[in-house]
Amino acid sequence: MSNYTNSEKRKHQEYLFALNSVEGIGPVRIKNLLKHFGTVERIFEAEIYEIAQLPRFNPILATRILTARKQLDQYRQKFDELTDQGIEILFKEDNRYPTLLKLLPDAPILLCKIGKLSDVTDKCIAIVGSSKPTPEAIEVTLDLSMRLANAGFTIVSGLAAGIDANAHYGTFCVGGTTIGVIATDLSYIYPPQNKELAKQICETGCIFSEHPYPTKPTPTYLVMRNRIITGISMATIVIETAIDNGAMHTARYAERQDRPVFACQWNSQNEHRAGTRQLIAKGAIPFQPNQLDFVENLLKEPDKLKSHIIGTSAEQTQLF
Repeated sequence: MSNYTNSEKRKHQEYLFALNSVEGIGPVRIKNLLKHFGTVERIFEAEIYEIAQLPRFNPILATRILTARKQLDQYRQKFDELTDQGIEILFKEDNRYPTLLKLLPDAPILLCKIGKLSDVTDKCIAIVGSSKPTPEAIEVTLDLSMRLANAGFTIVSGLAAGIDANAHYGTFCVGGTTIGVIATDLSYIYPPQNKELAKQICETGCIFSEHPYPTKPTPTYLVMRNRIITGISMATIVIETAIDNGAMHTARYAERQDRPVFACQWNSQNEHRAGTRQLIAKGAIPFQPNQLDFVENLLKEPDKLKSHIIGTSAEQTQLF
C-alpha cells in the first residue's frame, strides 16, 4: 500500500471493507481470493464463474460478491460514518495493525478501534478466566496485572465480567496500558455494566472489534473474539476457569497459535478450577498463586521462557 496515492489507497480500503462485509466470506477466503486475483479490485471485476469455481467457493458466495460490487456506494457511506464517529479502521496491511496478530492465517482483514493507544507493541500479555471468580482469583489477577503493567507490558483481555474486568482494573492501578477486545461492534459494550470500564480503557489504551456493523454477542462471536485476544499477545495467562468456561477456548487458540499458556495451579480441587488443572495437565506452564515473580521473570526474558517451554515438553515426552 506504500506505493499507492491517497485516492488509490482509499479506493483499495473501500473495496476491502466491502468484501469483508460479504456474508460467508471470512479472512481465510479473502486471503485465497487475493492470492488468486492479485488485487481486491480484480476480485470485484471478476465474473461469477471465475469466483464460483475456486476451492472453498460456490455460486452463492460468488453472487454475494457481485451484489456487494453493486452496493459499493453504501459501503463507502458506512466507512465514512465509522470514521466520523472517531472509529479508526485498521486493515491487515497497515503498519498500525497489531504485528503479532498479522501472523495468523485467520487474522481479521480489518479491525475497528477506539481509544488513545496509537501503536500496539509485541509486549502484550493476555489475562483471562472465569466470569464468576473466587476472591483469591481476583486477588491474583489484580496483583499479576499490576506487576506486569509495571514491568512495561500491555494487558489484553475481553472486557467481560470477572477475571477480565479485574485484569483491566489492576492495570489502571499502576497507570499501565490495557486493551479490550470485544465480540460486538464498538457501539455495544457487553456486559452493559462494563461501559464505564470501556471508557476508562480508552483514555490510555484501546478497544478492538472486528465488527463494523451492529453486532450482538452470540456464542460464536464470543469464541471468535478470543483468537484476537491471544493473537495480539505474546503469551496468555489463565487465572481460574471451569472446563466449560470461555477461557478454555482462549487457551486453545493460544496453543494453536504456538503462543505460551500459563495456568494458575491452585491447591484446592474446586470444580471452578478444573479448567486450569486440565490446561496444566496438557502442558500449560503452571504457577502457584504466590509465584507471580516467576511468571513476571519468564515473560521479561523470552530466551528463558523458550528454554523453559522446551524443558517442560521434554519432561512430558519422558512421562508418556
